Amino acid sequence: MLKNGVLVLLGGGIGAALRELLMLSVANLPGGFPMPIFFANLVAALLVGIFAALAGTGGLLGSGGKLLLVTGIMGGLSTFSSFVWGTDQMLVNPAERASAICYLTLSMGAGFLLVELGLWLGARLVRSRVETADVIERS
Repeated sequence: MLKNGVLVLLGGGIGAALRELLMLSVANLPGGFPMPIFFANLVAALLVGIFAALAGTGGLLGSGGKLLLVTGIMGGLSTFSSFVWGTDQMLVNPAERASAICYLTLSMGAGFLLVELGLWLGARLVRSRVETADVIERS
């Protein structure tokens, strides 16, 4: 139990540091569109899908790896509170309301699609690993 908490704590710190690096290196778009948060959340969505698939049955990651990578690092990298705060700040300014609606729609739609893509990619990696192991075993 303590080991699991340490893995999540360590991963969360790494993910938060990665998010801060993104916040400092990715510029907002005109109209108030919070590109750093958008980018961090989409990268995390894709990687969550990949890591979750790799942690599934027959996968490459165990439960500890899933806690570290998915719950910890990706949880620290992506942030729902920043997503909601960024949207709220755009909605306050009437000139940015269209950007806020675009941000909400793109974040939810692209995030969902990227998780699905990540799950598909991760499953392909696992399948490839299993097939390679079968070929080596038959040799």
